[in-house]
Amino acid sequence: MNTILNSLSNSLTLAFGLSCLAIAPVAAETIAQSQIFGVAAPACESQTQIGLNICASRWAKTTNFLRSLIYEEVSSQQSEAGRTQLKVIEKTWTSYRDNHCQEVSEPFREGSIYPLLYLSCLARVTNDRIADLQGTNNPKLTPDATAQRLAKILNQGNLKNSAGQRQWLQYQAQHCQFESLRFTERSQVVKQCRDRLAESRLRELEALVRIR
Repeated sequence: MNTILNSLSNSLTLAFGLSCLAIAPVAAETIAQSQIFGVAAPACESQTQIGLNICASRWAKTTNFLRSLIYEEVSSQQSEAGRTQLKVIEKTWTSYRDNHCQEVSEPFREGSIYPLLYLSCLARVTNDRIADLQGTNNPKLTPDATAQRLAKILNQGNLKNSAGQRQWLQYQAQHCQFESLRFTERSQVVKQCRDRLAESRLRELEALVRIR
């Protein structure tokens, strides 16, 4: 996996023309607030709305390109049954991504900022998926703190029954079960995986609240 990441920076830059690309933990001081493994948000030369929208589009395309390469590498290491299971998980994740990013950007659908919000969301969630496929991310909180903040934001935002939350819960269960198959202490691995994914979900929900 590290070989893939180490060899991608130049090819991705050439493919999408991004001057600031990092395959590493990043903290981008942008509306995206990306603090996860994957592709850093590009430094946009133009700060006009159109320029920012174009930058967000490039970011979303680049993260998706990297995700597809890592996905194919993970898939190639699986048995036939494992590849089938991975396809199901990817389909669930795609539904979650689409539903969540619609929820984030829907209030601004008629505005010029809509592409920036929607595409930045796609990039952030895809960076989360990259971290999940690698089995890592950049945790900041204890599991208890994550659970408390997650429950609070779901209740306050009336998001417990949203399409995005339902799809995410399904994705979390499927992915963590898949991840646990490589280990003998499966219950422990599932818990660690659920805690890790919950923190990513918390970051996304906090971004949703900030934007709204």
